[in-house]
Amino acid sequence: MKVLICYFSGTGNTRKVVNKYVEALSLEGVTCDTYKIETNKFDYDVTDYEMIGIAYPVHAFNAPSIILDFAKSLPYCEGKRVFIVNTSGEPLKLNNISSIKLIKILKGKGYNVTNEYHYCMPYNIIFRHTDNMAYKMWKTAQEVIPIDCKELLSGKYSLLDDVFMGSFIAWLFRIEHWGGRFNGKRYKVTKNCIHCGKCVNICPTHNITIKDGEFHFGNNCLMCMRCSFLCPKNAIKIGLFEKWKVNGAYNFNNPNIYEDEVHKNYCKKSYERYFAMCDEKLASVKGKTMQEETKEENIEEIVKI
Repeated sequence: MKVLICYFSGTGNTRKVVNKYVEALSLEGVTCDTYKIETNKFDYDVTDYEMIGIAYPVHAFNAPSIILDFAKSLPYCEGKRVFIVNTSGEPLKLNNISSIKLIKILKGKGYNVTNEYHYCMPYNIIFRHTDNMAYKMWKTAQEVIPIDCKELLSGKYSLLDDVFMGSFIAWLFRIEHWGGRFNGKRYKVTKNCIHCGKCVNICPTHNITIKDGEFHFGNNCLMCMRCSFLCPKNAIKIGLFEKWKVNGAYNFNNPNIYEDEVHKNYCKKSYERYFAMCDEKLASVKGKTMQEETKEENIEEIVKI
């Protein structure tokens, strides 16, 4: 089987998840190619693949506009199977509505969306998770993804639960697409800037330019946070959302140190449900594996007799 995963990743979380998918699918004997959505050079023939994956970070309970534009650019392909993968900083059920518009576009192009999976990964805006939480999120995703890949390959359909008035809520929050462009023009560079040009080079929409030594921010901002999150000198102000800014990469290795969780009560029950659900999935698979091993041992004993 050949699978193509097309993805957009703001600051790297979704890319990490996609790479784990590639690893897990490869172990199942699948040939897996990836395409980074931002190059504008999509030259893949989708008919060469049995299945297409689309992965993205959730933006205000929606898929980023760059993902929707990509879906609109896909060729018509009747019955082609598609699965969706998304990431967000919190496990609220409202994240389930992020794919509603995307699925509508894909269905209009003949695609058959059969599976959708969501993983918690640390915020790059709103507030900074502790490295302990980042480690826990990533460890959990790494453990669950191989299970989800087996389900995906089994042919079992698995979509996220519906949300009451989900379409309306998603439509309402898609104001973020316009708001991102509006707010993006209000980004500023502080005196901490060392003019390394990193923000210019990594912006997925080429929204940042330098002219006569001055930085200019255009109206194509996705609010992906890549420029401010990865700035080595924390020198970019993000307009109206400056108080929500997060700067600097997370340590996804086990930090093994105590960190004060300032936001420990934020969505506390939702996080508990998410990790409990993942633990149940892992326990279920482990239980099935033990049963299969017991059956094999019993068969071996019968053969000996």
